[in-house]
Amino acid sequence: MVIINPSNATQPAAFNRPAGPAPVLPTDRVLNAVVMGQRAEHLYELASGNLRLMAESQTALRRGEQLLLQVTGKDAQQRPTLQVINTSAGAISPLLKAMLPQQQGINQLLANITPLLNKANDSTLNKLSSALVNALPSRQQLSDPAGLRAAILSSGFFMEAQLAAGIAPANDLKSALLRLAQQLENLRQSNAASTQTDPSKASKLSQDYSGLARTAGAKAEMPPSTNSLPNLSQPPTAAKDGLNPVSTNYGKPAPSSDLPGVLRSQPRIAAELPEQKLSQEAVIKQLLQDSRGAIARLESHQLLHLQQKDPLQSQYLIEIPVRNDDGIDVWQMQLQWQRTSEDQEHPTDNASDEDQYQRRWQINLNFDLPGLGPINTKVIQQGKQLAITFNTETQATRALIEQRQHELNQRLEEQGIIDTEIVTHTGIGPAASSPLSSHSLLDDQA
Repeated sequence: MVIINPSNATQPAAFNRPAGPAPVLPTDRVLNAVVMGQRAEHLYELASGNLRLMAESQTALRRGEQLLLQVTGKDAQQRPTLQVINTSAGAISPLLKAMLPQQQGINQLLANITPLLNKANDSTLNKLSSALVNALPSRQQLSDPAGLRAAILSSGFFMEAQLAAGIAPANDLKSALLRLAQQLENLRQSNAASTQTDPSKASKLSQDYSGLARTAGAKAEMPPSTNSLPNLSQPPTAAKDGLNPVSTNYGKPAPSSDLPGVLRSQPRIAAELPEQKLSQEAVIKQLLQDSRGAIARLESHQLLHLQQKDPLQSQYLIEIPVRNDDGIDVWQMQLQWQRTSEDQEHPTDNASDEDQYQRRWQINLNFDLPGLGPINTKVIQQGKQLAITFNTETQATRALIEQRQHELNQRLEEQGIIDTEIVTHTGIGPAASSPLSSHSLLDDQA
């Protein structure tokens, strides 16, 4: 049971309160919750990721309503108290800045999970790792328009929006990350209980690794069908408590630690877990940190989207881990659309607003594939016109793209896109940033 917008006038609905302990929600954490329904007067059921809550609220809530909630403390009965957060840009910006020390790219988690997949000496961690990896889309799936659309909708970016619409997203990345973090936390607490860990130390550790309880997200509108798209195939330091100091690489920051909204190809990186055998406790702590860092980065992109208010344009920043034959690569996508007025020499009186406007799509794709290196691709589509620009780090990769360019043209024609311009360049400039991130993260006064 949690309390929303508590006040002195709150009347506890004791006879309706479910049995069982209150959830552990650290103060200042943020949750993006969906109202699943009303169970009694002032009593509601909420869903936040994989977490189900009964909430007592003097404020009337509607089924399907999306709430951005911040944990403010506990009441006299030790029930978590939550405050509804205004979703204006001014309210979201501090939340984004607060996430910066926690967020990190998902490639570090994938690097540390990969060595565990085939280890028979720890079947528990093996099963947890396999569950996450099996939820990831394959490269073959993303080569098909329908598969690409499904992968985007299951990227975690739209999880809350789908829950609010009554849709249970299949193989959703954010859901898989939340589930992994929860299972790791349960395993950590179980191990701590079995070894009779000092209670004060356990409490501190819970605060250090409390990213999951936040389960914050942002409601993002789901994009229209992508069938017309071309078929283009500093993280937080490791916790100091209980680490095995057998390797200087353990807890070392990832080589690339970009801010949310920064567009830079994400390469595969080496695992931070050393080759020497670590205790299960140390491995769990590292994976817990990595999974919560990946959740924080995903939620940062959701919050960046949430503060967009211009009805004539919108953008989505999405990172999708993709299973390949020899490993997992991170595909980074920035989907941006803008409604533009068509030039009409003879407009008619009965032309509707929709007839006078059309969407202009710009899609930035970033990859760093083994053997090819970083590739930045910009796709601009308006109507049946398409312009594609490839920027590669090496001349050999550029030559390979030019050699296979006719296949891309053929596949685009099969999709009904004939007016196509394809340009290739060698050299990738500095990482681009979303205008949203610069506005939200960098407008501080000295």
